[in-house]
Amino acid sequence: MPLVSVITPTQVHNAEHIGELWRSLEGQALPPGWEWEWVVQEDGDRPGVRASLPDDPRIHYDALGVQIGGAATRNTAVARARGDLVAGMDHDDLYEPGGLAALVEPLSDEPSAAWSCGRMRWVNPDGATWVKPDVYPPGRVEAGVVAETFVRTDDFPFPASIVTYRRTHLVAHGGWPAVARSTDAALLAAFSSRWAGIWVDRVVATYRRWERQHTVRSADIAIRDLPHVRGAIAQRLAAERELSATRQ
Repeated sequence: MPLVSVITPTQVHNAEHIGELWRSLEGQALPPGWEWEWVVQEDGDRPGVRASLPDDPRIHYDALGVQIGGAATRNTAVARARGDLVAGMDHDDLYEPGGLAALVEPLSDEPSAAWSCGRMRWVNPDGATWVKPDVYPPGRVEAGVVAETFVRTDDFPFPASIVTYRRTHLVAHGGWPAVARSTDAALLAAFSSRWAGIWVDRVVATYRRWERQHTVRSADIAIRDLPHVRGAIAQRLAAERELSATRQ
């Protein structure tokens, strides 16, 4: 029976919303024949998230007991995952009803596509919500299109943290790269340059903005800007184009 592995990196000091993620996941109904597992990987030398998780056989928790960082934590989760697909989901975000099925179904129907993603609803601390306008029409997104959009606009067309990947392709690609921040975006830029994907025409998840979130801190925002993480992504794409041209 086909399986999708939802992987969630977490740390005990800021995991207070992980219960809401579980409740959103618990109610997900997948396409006929599909099942899901939740692979929770805790980072840090003083783990403590396990006590916040319910006793459910679909939950597979692990903690290494050392600080290894976001990318390595995600890759450790992938190594434990058993699914045909790997769906990323951060511990402070959550799925909309039917959201996981909406990401799984197009990959089940289209074997040549290696990833899928849909819209994400941003929720700010004051309760205001926002959904980023679509950049692509629904359906197939050919290899290289996402990277071209990034190079042209210095921005990603959709949230990379909820992308669902074919596990075999993800492992062959090498998983999440070792960049300081925006590891999801860096992975998507490179991965989608090799394989086509599917853009899903619906809101599939909610992204939570909250006060103690790392990504809202000024230092974290600065390191994502050029010439740091965004610069590294742009340089990699330029290098791939240069090497591709020399092979022709």
